Amino acid sequence: MNIQVIIPSFYPAVAYGGPIYSTLYVYNELSSYSDINISVSTTNANINKKLDVLPNTWISFNKNFRVKYYNETVINKFSCSLAVNIWKDIKIADIIHIQSIFSISTPISLFLTVIFKKKVIISPRGSLGNWCLQNGSRFKKTWLNFLIKPFISNSIFHATSTQEEKEILACFDKANVEIIPNGINFSDYQTYNKLNKIEFLSKFTDKNFNKVDKIIISMGRLHKKKGFDILINSFSYILDTYPHAKLLIAGSDEGEEENLLNIIKEKKLADSVFIVGNILGSEKIDFFANADVFALPSHNENFGNVFLESLASGTPILASKNTPWMSIELHDCGIWTENSIENTYLALLELLCKDRAIMRHNSKALASSYDWKNIAKQFKSLYQNQLR
Repeated sequence: MNIQVIIPSFYPAVAYGGPIYSTLYVYNELSSYSDINISVSTTNANINKKLDVLPNTWISFNKNFRVKYYNETVINKFSCSLAVNIWKDIKIADIIHIQSIFSISTPISLFLTVIFKKKVIISPRGSLGNWCLQNGSRFKKTWLNFLIKPFISNSIFHATSTQEEKEILACFDKANVEIIPNGINFSDYQTYNKLNKIEFLSKFTDKNFNKVDKIIISMGRLHKKKGFDILINSFSYILDTYPHAKLLIAGSDEGEEENLLNIIKEKKLADSVFIVGNILGSEKIDFFANADVFALPSHNENFGNVFLESLASGTPILASKNTPWMSIELHDCGIWTENSIENTYLALLELLCKDRAIMRHNSKALASSYDWKNIAKQFKSLYQNQLR
């Protein structure tokens, strides 16, 4: 079974956040099956620069997993080499899995799948949420109606949650949708360096403090979609109860950092709130595991890998109701709330009062069910069903 994946960016373009890791891990796991061959056609785009990879040629990740990085002609906009040559990749595949909606490669690929009579799966990756559709280009609905909708009868949509399923059906009411969540290499998050609060602040802020009450963390692209401004404003009220609490926000800037720094300055939070940049690898696990609470009051997340990473590390989460993490309340490992300043503040306050050991146990128990081996089995079944 030959699976052709078409996606605008791929590992090691980690600046794009969670989907880069989730696509890498699921295809790495799927390629362990002897009857599955994975080919990924992507570009060498990495935010505002190009990846240091050999373009326009197949690069082997393992025996059954290869990637071709087409040269991006205009960064984050268009790859001429992909547009001209993608037909060759599609022609020899059994199933085409498109991991994008608002990419020029998507309608081109969808048209070619009709020409070559290929089975198609589309993963919107959160791009059909109300907030996402209402922000950015005003041509999004036109794009959906004229460049995507004509092809949905030949396609199956992949959603990572029931929330995303509803978002897909709101755009395409006759769409066939299958739900498979993202996953995690759970074992990777069970080993970390234990740090006390003073050591934690020194490691991730390069500042020394004599006393620290609580540590709240967040992580994601510094984009207005993530609601970091809400989090900072909410945290300012936490200081009334925990005057020595600290908030650390990790992630690469996508246009929101200056605004966040201005909020920090206006509210005189320079000694309490820190923008710490990208954190990767084992340091990211240390970041998650040693905090008291992870919070992200996002305006929209189809899944939110960072929530799962925090849970796997044993740290409870605050997730907004614009994310699909309502299960955390059933498992007593977080709070699912509206992303207003007041609700976020009250949820943070409640989480900080809970028993940390119990929350650690509950967080890991929920996260363990999302191991990539389980998720890969679901994708294999999805692919096999398309060929029957």
